[in-house]
Amino acid sequence: MNINQQLKENRVLPLATITSKEEVDGISQALLKANCSVLEITLRDNRVREIIHLFKNYPDLTIGLGTIRSSEDIDLAASSGVHFGITPGLSKTLCEYAKDCNFQLIPGVQSASEIMLASELGYKLLKFFPAELSGGAKKLKAMQAVFPDISFVPTGGVNSSNFDSYLALNNVVCVGSSDLISNEMLINKDWNGISSNIIKIKDNLL
Repeated sequence: MNINQQLKENRVLPLATITSKEEVDGISQALLKANCSVLEITLRDNRVREIIHLFKNYPDLTIGLGTIRSSEDIDLAASSGVHFGITPGLSKTLCEYAKDCNFQLIPGVQSASEIMLASELGYKLLKFFPAELSGGAKKLKAMQAVFPDISFVPTGGVNSSNFDSYLALNNVVCVGSSDLISNEMLINKDWNGISSNIIKIKDNLL
């Protein structure tokens, strides 16, 4: 599966932390209704570990597991049928482990030095995090000429007010944001609201 192409076609990558089967089903159906086929589930709650495999019931979705910080997290992702993983920072150990497992990883970076190391390790698609605190779209624009072969998924402070500034850049494949699936919508189980919000945001992208 070409994860890069999937992300580029969707332009937005919704982020969510889930805790129940009901949320797996509700979010999955909401995404499909909104014609959004990608999703990052973050490992910020241990209950995610018990239910992440349930996304296999939705083969039309491309699922990423975020906040990966250990080889055990990669094992969990691979055994659960997750399509890709995302780390908050750059770890040579995890990058090499993912390659040994033939598991697609998107390492997190902030600096030119980290981008160079990730490139040396064979990674061309990277997470830029935390995007706004690390220089935002202006920094990624400056990186284009230096790293023309590297693409980014900016997350962290990225929301509907600045999506377009990132997506206007040639080296950004999509933007990652929890704005698309808010905690309030999750708490209220507002699946229709999630669909409507994603449709509205995607329709308003330049």
